[in-house]
Amino acid sequence: MNSPMSRLKNNLFFIVLIIIPIISGVLFGLIGALIGILISLMSCIFYIIYSGAEKCMLLLYRARPALAGELPLYQDKILTLSARYGVPVPSVFITESELPGSFIIGKNKQKTTIVIPIRLSNLLKSEEIEAVLAHNIVQIDDNIRKRTIVALIAGALTMAASAIRWGAVFTGFGDYNEPAPKLFGLFVMGLAAPPAAALIYSTSKGDHDAQAAVLCKDKDAVISAIETLEANNVTGYSSLGHLCIVDPKKETFFEYLFNTHQSKDIRRQIFAGEKV
Repeated sequence: MNSPMSRLKNNLFFIVLIIIPIISGVLFGLIGALIGILISLMSCIFYIIYSGAEKCMLLLYRARPALAGELPLYQDKILTLSARYGVPVPSVFITESELPGSFIIGKNKQKTTIVIPIRLSNLLKSEEIEAVLAHNIVQIDDNIRKRTIVALIAGALTMAASAIRWGAVFTGFGDYNEPAPKLFGLFVMGLAAPPAAALIYSTSKGDHDAQAAVLCKDKDAVISAIETLEANNVTGYSSLGHLCIVDPKKETFFEYLFNTHQSKDIRRQIFAGEKV
């Protein structure tokens, strides 16, 4: 819950955003008012992203809090792994979206959330679930807020391509899978993918595979989880790869810019201590 001081700061911020276009309009007329509105709008967007990126991510992937007694296996393992790693226990949210794996987001190390797609319950064995959750837990560090903000911005940029593609459908350019809407979507993805990928690669990348293997004490389970999720992978959500244990399937060649994981064969060789 927000403190009274936090609420006061938020209210003052939005009051300032309202005042800026008014003052600009009085001083510079219609052009000034329009510029003031643009400044206020951009400031509002950046404020929402910076202060509530994790909430936006939960809305984006339609995640809801896990109820008491729901997914007990996951919740028990999260408690155990968090205690073992020495970090506060993350909140658990559930989504019906078919994501490539679970992922973790947060405002800081003390306030984190693991988002679990319900599909994992039908795919993974107990030890594989623990490996995937360990891969999430080891990402609780000083960069978790940056990774969350980057995932939100990159996700919004790449989703613009899908929005434009659907826009082409509704304006009479054909069905979603016909050439014209695909071309519109591909064009926008070509514009959005490079900056989104640059944002993703700006986040620090530790060896989360090795850290997860140490945390769950089972490197074979880590590799097994990777292989199972890749064999049952899903398309879309390209910008989530750096948060999940595997990269999602690609629909366009631009999405290969988002790859943050090596192939499962190379990852297996690294665990085996072989040269790659």
